Amino acid sequence: MTTTAPAPTLDSLNGTSLVEAHLTANPETRSYLHATFQGKRNSGDDLVDKHLKPMIDTVYRQIRALVDPSTLTTAQARMYIAELAVFARHNAQFLRLAAAQVYGSCPALGHEFDRNFLEEGGEPGKVPAHYILYTRALLTDLGLLVNGHVPADETAKLVLQHQVLVNSHMTGLIAGGYYATEGVAVAETEILRDITDRYGELTIQATGAELQNLDYYYRLHLDEGHEAAQIGGMSVEEAHIEGLAKFLRQSDLFRLDLPQALEGFLQIFNAMAHWWTQLAYRARELN
Repeated sequence: MTTTAPAPTLDSLNGTSLVEAHLTANPETRSYLHATFQGKRNSGDDLVDKHLKPMIDTVYRQIRALVDPSTLTTAQARMYIAELAVFARHNAQFLRLAAAQVYGSCPALGHEFDRNFLEEGGEPGKVPAHYILYTRALLTDLGLLVNGHVPADETAKLVLQHQVLVNSHMTGLIAGGYYATEGVAVAETEILRDITDRYGELTIQATGAELQNLDYYYRLHLDEGHEAAQIGGMSVEEAHIEGLAKFLRQSDLFRLDLPQALEGFLQIFNAMAHWWTQLAYRARELN
């Protein structure tokens, strides 16, 4: 059973990562991860459902509390929006690179990456590339131009870590790393929606459905019944999450090394949690 330590603050973290704090509060998860690395545990279902999903949920609740969108100033909200747009700029090409890297060893995983690439990168006759939709929505609804934004150091580091991952020769590492990327996507999209709502509230006194283009973009990712959803009963982001989780759950079937996949997950999940924390410190400096 997952437990939650007192909610961390930027001061109480004091150099400790949110992931490390979670593992300290949940020694059974730490033990399970250790045992997986040592080859003593091989249940992908248990790893995903009992340990990785709860860790994602807990850490992203804590990230939301650190960001606290409803209290942001205009400058803070603008900073978050610009930095969060950077990974979206590169995600489609990373998915395509990941597909190319794994097709030889695991065609089914390559197919999953290609499916995600076509959704993110824009499939002819369907929804345009998600980055194009998002940046146009920011410009149309809020007058915000993020195209060409030069990222902060912490954002550039996150992009580099993804680039290194997708160029790996280890198929399991790529699968686990992209499960982390997709596993946090719903939580990140919800936080971003609250940040853009806050910016709209402060600048043009409009939020939610009043920001028509942004509202469409967020519903595209989060609503089960949206026209972009291709798998019944699941939103676009939920389908991406479960599509990647399948390869960890059934690692034996797909001949993926589970410890390797866990390594990939922790590399990217730690990187993303660290990125959010560093952005929160940067936002505090803007206050």
